[in-house]
Amino acid sequence: MSREMIPIQIIGLKSHLQATVRALRAFGCVHIEDLAGLPEISAHALTLDQETARAQEELSLLLARINGLLDALNGPTSQKLPLPDNYIDEARAGVDELAPYLKDLLSQKEKLEAELTSLPRFEATLRKLLPILPSSAQAAGNRSIGILVSRDHMDVLDHISKRALELTHGQADVVSTDIDSSTRAMLIVFPEAFAQEIETTLGRENISRLRLPEELGDGSPDTALETLYHRMTAIPTEIAEINRKVAALSEQWSKKLSAWRAALQDEVEASSVFLKFGETDTSFILAGWVPTDQFEALKTTLRDIPAGSAFVEVLTMTPELRKRAPVVLQNPTIAKPFESLINMLALPRYGHVDPTRLMAFFLPLFFGMILGDVGYGTLALLISLGLLRRFEEGMTRDILLVLAMGSAWAILFGFLFGEAFGTLGEQLGLHPLWFDRANPSNVMGLLLMTIGIGAAHITLGLVIGVWEAIKDKSRSHLLERGGMLLGLIGLFLLVSILANLMPQGFKTLSIAFVIVGVVMLGASLGSLGIIMGPIEFLTLIGNILSYLRIAAIGLASVFLAKVANEMAGLVGNVVVGVILAVLIHALNLTLGMFSPTIHSLRLHYVEFFRKFYEGGGRRYEPFKSRL
Repeated sequence: MSREMIPIQIIGLKSHLQATVRALRAFGCVHIEDLAGLPEISAHALTLDQETARAQEELSLLLARINGLLDALNGPTSQKLPLPDNYIDEARAGVDELAPYLKDLLSQKEKLEAELTSLPRFEATLRKLLPILPSSAQAAGNRSIGILVSRDHMDVLDHISKRALELTHGQADVVSTDIDSSTRAMLIVFPEAFAQEIETTLGRENISRLRLPEELGDGSPDTALETLYHRMTAIPTEIAEINRKVAALSEQWSKKLSAWRAALQDEVEASSVFLKFGETDTSFILAGWVPTDQFEALKTTLRDIPAGSAFVEVLTMTPELRKRAPVVLQNPTIAKPFESLINMLALPRYGHVDPTRLMAFFLPLFFGMILGDVGYGTLALLISLGLLRRFEEGMTRDILLVLAMGSAWAILFGFLFGEAFGTLGEQLGLHPLWFDRANPSNVMGLLLMTIGIGAAHITLGLVIGVWEAIKDKSRSHLLERGGMLLGLIGLFLLVSILANLMPQGFKTLSIAFVIVGVVMLGASLGSLGIIMGPIEFLTLIGNILSYLRIAAIGLASVFLAKVANEMAGLVGNVVVGVILAVLIHALNLTLGMFSPTIHSLRLHYVEFFRKFYEGGGRRYEPFKSRL
């Protein structure tokens, strides 16, 4: 069932807007609506004053800077620490202190990584120049300049070579070699006194120079190569040192930054609520929902704000408002895990049937009937309870709890069917308290029993569906579900008469029920009802027959276990036979945990819920701190 809600509106003075919002946030039970979607309340959207808007922008900017720092430090995703009241000022000061230093470290690291990536490219070129390096390159007062030219422009090298010799009066040494299939390199060695003339000539010809990183200097290729090797050895050490400093900063700052981020995110989310408010000249207006049992507490909370600055009143629950009412499910502890399975489909609409408790009863029951084995049920229960320790909350924990409940039912049905790891139970002295479902003489009874369970389950769904249609005053749903129910009752009567369980005199009445039911079902479908009505009724019968899967899947598990038990005797080697048997039992256990769950869910989602359940409920999201 869902918690009862009442629609409210709160009106207050703009001068006390912040105080009211803080009080509502601390109260934590008001679901605030966007006034733009409520035509019942006429008000302009709230416009924040410049000071408040600027404060919000500063908080968002500070939050973005903290996110950037945490990404750079690779810190924890969440951390809870006690924060002082002035934590925003503390966070701003901390970010201003950390950001420049961290930025400088990361900039150094990025530069070093880029250098380490580029150095091997220069190494290949310098190594090719070494064999042709003239001895004059080592002479004091000489300078070396490298040139790279495409092989398609070899004439440029000849021109530069001649020009260099002319400018230096023959004192230059010019050598060249192929760098790769498309590029040729030239090295010019000349006295430093002619540097200006050589540079001018190269600039005039727009020649591509072999420019080495600053760290390698302007020396000869052999000197540059030696420096390059030294840098390639030193850079990883320098990067490691920067990483160590960053790790130390992460250890020092990450917890604080994470706590600040969580608090600031909460502040920013809280400030976003202003977009849902309305205003008049001097007042603000907000609308929303509060649980009925919290309404008086809300009134008390608003009274604590300066007298007369804010008050709450109840809105009339119109049909339109009722459709917007938020939903919060309330169920006993034992049924709580099944709420996650309901949420996977959709929340029920406010004021409509919450099927959680129905699923909490039937789904483990169906699971137990399918598995129906003391041995498998015990192992599944132990596995479920063992895994529960790893999950404190969430859907995975809920599914494990559902699996544990189903396993308990499987143990019970195991005793009723006399099964423990299939036929192994019989050899251990276990006898069925009800009947042996693997016995061929009992199979028909098992099939009829599952059809009966399906008929009862579907009928229950239709009865609930008719009641929901009456509450909603929905003519189409009443005709559809009422027609199905009436036709199904007629079909039950007809089957009972054919089985000699009821007098033949009821045959006419039963046929009339079926005909009237099909007509009502067709009437709900409009102009195509004359064709679709009978088809839908046949689909209804198919829904009931779908419950045969309870028997079929259970029997498949029984016979697979039987194969496993007989495997040890069929294989000549006992050890090999036991290993095969254990493997088959392990496979059967795995199938026995997943298959019953999936098919039990299908029987609810497809066959049962469609007879009455309509989702579309809006989740109850009270305005409160997330910390």
